[in-house]
Amino acid sequence: MNADRIPADAHLRCDVLVIGGGPAGATAAALLAQQGRDVVVLEKAHHPRFHIGESLLPANGRLFEQLGVRAQVDAIGMPKWGVQFVSPQHQHTAFVEFSEAWDKSMPMAWQVRRSQLDEILFRHARERGATTVEGCSVRRVEFDADGATVSATLDDGAPSRCRAAYVID
Repeated sequence: MNADRIPADAHLRCDVLVIGGGPAGATAAALLAQQGRDVVVLEKAHHPRFHIGESLLPANGRLFEQLGVRAQVDAIGMPKWGVQFVSPQHQHTAFVEFSEAWDKSMPMAWQVRRSQLDEILFRHARERGATTVEGCSVRRVEFDADGATVSATLDDGAPSRCRAAYVID
């Protein structure tokens, strides 16, 4: 079920339940779903959701390529060719160009609006086969020998439960 809503009082089952649809959760969900795992992502907010900035690092480029979202990130990102270190306790500043770093295959990064990046990655997890649910706040995780039961509440107050072999939070 790849939808923004799950039925009230639903009792889902999955291999992996991911709590949170930010960059880490959405990336994990996309990669696991791509490998054939049954993945559910529960996100309490609705995308696009407000988050402060994001200054990405060059190594993200390879991950974006692996995920298949590099072109989308290029479209929303401002290229960043280096970083400057500034200290209020010192007169000296240092600028490092990414192309001069140890690994010269990663010459640039991006500055992006976090809300846009999060939405790209969250929607991508759904496209890869993960069940993505927005407006669903996790309230309790109960572990046992066979996995976990995750209890959540939908935006309208309706309860939801999911049984998972593994939980990523």
